[in-house]
Amino acid sequence: MVTERQTVAVLGAGNIGSKLGRKWITRGHQVVFGVSDPKGKNAQRLRSDLGEKAVIGSVTDALSRNPEIVVMAVPATAMDTIVPTYAKQLDGRIIIDVTNRMGSQTMNSFELLREQLPDALLFRAFNTYGGVNLENPQFAQGVATLFFCGSDGDARAKVEQLITDVGPEPAYIGGVEQVNVVDGVTQLWFALVFGQKRGQHLAFKILE
Repeated sequence: MVTERQTVAVLGAGNIGSKLGRKWITRGHQVVFGVSDPKGKNAQRLRSDLGEKAVIGSVTDALSRNPEIVVMAVPATAMDTIVPTYAKQLDGRIIIDVTNRMGSQTMNSFELLREQLPDALLFRAFNTYGGVNLENPQFAQGVATLFFCGSDGDARAKVEQLITDVGPEPAYIGGVEQVNVVDGVTQLWFALVFGQKRGQHLAFKILE
């Protein structure tokens, strides 16, 4: 069981969003998925896997349940539409940006989020690894480290708990000003996995 039950809206039910949501449900968190098509194949797959535990609706449905934490796991290109459209419902909440803008100068959406959601507590997490490492973060050398950044205080503790409940060991590297450092870890992972063809079950660990 979890130390504290969180209310989480996962926007997106693709590879990363579905894996995160499944893990949190098994740990006792209250999770609702907000998707563009509640009858689409990703939503149907979740319903098949989770049964009555799967709470899936539109983005509006998910945000209307007043989640404390919102995980942005939509395709990165959709952020430019979703964030302004739902800014009023998103602002003031804990927002975790999971998306990666591949091929863009900046991988994260923090500039957009800051502009549209001035009162939100922003975090960058779960973007540094592929889905296989979120599914299984355990290695022969120990559990993977997951680097993240964002606001401090109670919000940070809640995000750390969500990371732990997925499986990796959370490593906080600072406030929102460290977002590009987190993205550097992502770039390193891509360089090793795809550039050097080392396989996707590859992760990082802090050694002291």
